[in-house]
Amino acid sequence: MPYSLTEITPTQNAQSLCYKRIDLHSHSTCSDGSNTPTQLLQKANEANIDIFALTDHDTLAGIPEARAVAEELGITLINGVEISCQHTLTGGYGKNKAKDKIIHVLGLGFTDFTEMNETLTHIQVSRGNRGRMIVEKMAELTGHDFNEMWQAVLVKADGNPDAVGRAHIAKVLLEQEIVPTMQKAFDKYLADNKAAYVPIETLSMEETINLIHRCGGKAVLAHPTRYNLSATRVRKLIAEFAQFGGDGCELPNNDEPLSTRRMVDRSIAEHGLQVSTGSDFHGSSMPWRKLGDVPSLAEGQTLVLEGLLS
Repeated sequence: MPYSLTEITPTQNAQSLCYKRIDLHSHSTCSDGSNTPTQLLQKANEANIDIFALTDHDTLAGIPEARAVAEELGITLINGVEISCQHTLTGGYGKNKAKDKIIHVLGLGFTDFTEMNETLTHIQVSRGNRGRMIVEKMAELTGHDFNEMWQAVLVKADGNPDAVGRAHIAKVLLEQEIVPTMQKAFDKYLADNKAAYVPIETLSMEETINLIHRCGGKAVLAHPTRYNLSATRVRKLIAEFAQFGGDGCELPNNDEPLSTRRMVDRSIAEHGLQVSTGSDFHGSSMPWRKLGDVPSLAEGQTLVLEGLLS
């Protein structure tokens, strides 16, 4: 039987989700996106998105503004955040027997802003320190002036060092002609374990899942195939996320191979996870990602949103 993707399959608790346009992963200028929360919601409206989540990195700062605009536009806004967490994957061979990775977990639909915000504050400070350390490494590697480069990065982050992400730094490297493309900036300097990489101090993956649950939300493994892992380790990551109590897994974007999608679908089914769909929209810093460009669900999959809206 040929493999096919279908529209959201209605269930007893999710009739209202049929035919809705849903995007549960996006970023604003409160982290490393290029649009303010207001601009982002306006773009979501132009894309005819019905249900939307702002999931900035390790911060809730943009949600109040986004909610006000969403209410004006008639968009259902889901509380969201993308949390950077630490996880050690085991099961390899030789020097690769254990692999430390920064994994991103989406918290969707949480209601306790106080505990979530207090916990994320430490990560935000760590993110700012990390951004400065990366730029210090870049200046040393390229012979460029640190202060000049750091000020350019801060402009991209609207002057907020705690909001600095690798996408901001990559854009500066591109504009200063240090790299020919933003992707080359990651491939050569910024990706995990590359020349200018600096790890972020954060929670473990299990602690992150527990935090999201305590705050009343659903924990979703973000973009499982974008951590530079082998297929075997992607499956292991999904399995361990489920073992720690994770609720869902984000589906690969439409530009990834069908074989990758099949592999992720099998792992999701094996571990009884729900699924989430999101564009991971950043705006002009990553123009290849489009709002609302999300994969369809495969037959039998359950959208994590169903539990949040029921």
